[in-house]
Amino acid sequence: MTALLIATLLFAAPAREPRMATPIAVIVHEQVPVDDLSLPELRRIFRGERLFWAGDLAITLLAPPRGSREREVLLDKVYDRHSEAEYQQYWINKLFDNGAQTAPKITGSPQMSAGLVREIPGAIALVPADRIPRGVKVLRIDGRSPGQAGYPLR
Repeated sequence: MTALLIATLLFAAPAREPRMATPIAVIVHEQVPVDDLSLPELRRIFRGERLFWAGDLAITLLAPPRGSREREVLLDKVYDRHSEAEYQQYWINKLFDNGAQTAPKITGSPQMSAGLVREIPGAIALVPADRIPRGVKVLRIDGRSPGQAGYPLR
């Protein structure tokens, strides 16, 4: 039995380190006059508290599809650990009680989010950092880019 234990220890596959989740990038239309946001400012935007980038360039919120990693990060980091039901209730209240003009548009995929960001001036969306297409601007959050140490959207 001792020889079997030694052989198992010698030839066992090495333990794998947990795989780091791909950070989630914040992308905007190229014309958005912002390069960096604080996490509190990103929260204000996605909660519909800030409606314009600058002047009259309206912010168009694009929400990731339910069940996606991007949606999990949105609910956890931007909406402070809201559940899906709390998120929906937040927007129902905002639309009916607070007079918000529109709720975020839910997209079907990161590719759809990116395509809409390219086409809609003022659009903002969350996509996996390893799937950033051409024609969009990636915002730094708290001075950090996706993949840098301390980047908050993981």
